[in-house]
Amino acid sequence: MKMRCMKRILLLATVGLFALLSSNAQIADEWLNQKATQKKYLLQQIAALKVYLGYAKKGYNIVNGGITTIKNIKNGDLNLHRDFFNSLKNVNPAIRRYAKVADIIAYQVKIIKQTKGTLQQIRETKQFTETEMDYCKQVFDNLLDECMKTVEELILVTTSGKLEMKDDERLKRIDRLYTDVQDKYS
Repeated sequence: MKMRCMKRILLLATVGLFALLSSNAQIADEWLNQKATQKKYLLQQIAALKVYLGYAKKGYNIVNGGITTIKNIKNGDLNLHRDFFNSLKNVNPAIRRYAKVADIIAYQVKIIKQTKGTLQQIRETKQFTETEMDYCKQVFDNLLDECMKTVEELILVTTSGKLEMKDDERLKRIDRLYTDVQDKYS
C-alpha cells in the first residue's frame, strides 16, 4: 500500500511537473532565447504589416478608380451643359432669314419717313402754335425712341453670342417685336 501511494505521488508529481513545464515552456523559451524570440515576433509583425499594406494598396486603387470615374462623369456632365448653353448663344441662320425680321426693319424705315414727313407738313401748314409743334415733335421723338429700342432688341435676338435662347424663344420674341412695330406703324 505504501508502494501504491508512492506511485500515485510520483505519478501526480510527474504530471504536475509536465504541466508546469509545458505551460511555462514559452516563457522559459523567451527567457533563454530572448533575441531569437524577439526576431520571431518582429518577423510575424512584418508579415502582418505586409498583408495590411496589400489591403491598403487595393483599397487605394479602388478609391482612386472611383474618384476618377466620378471626375469623368462630372466633366462629361459639365461639358454637356457647357455645349448646351453655348448652343443657345448661337443663332440659327434660318432665324436671321425669317421674313418678319425684314418686315420689322421695313416698318421701322416707314415709321421714320412718315414721322419726318408729318413733322414737315405740320410746319408748312403753319396752323399750329409753337407749343403744339413742340408737343408733336416730342410725341414723334418718343415714337422714334421706341422704334430704336425695338431695333436694338431685334439685333440682340438675331446676333450670335448676345442672348442665350432656344430657336422657338427667338421666334416668339421676333413675333412680339413684329406685332409691336405694326402697332406703332398704324
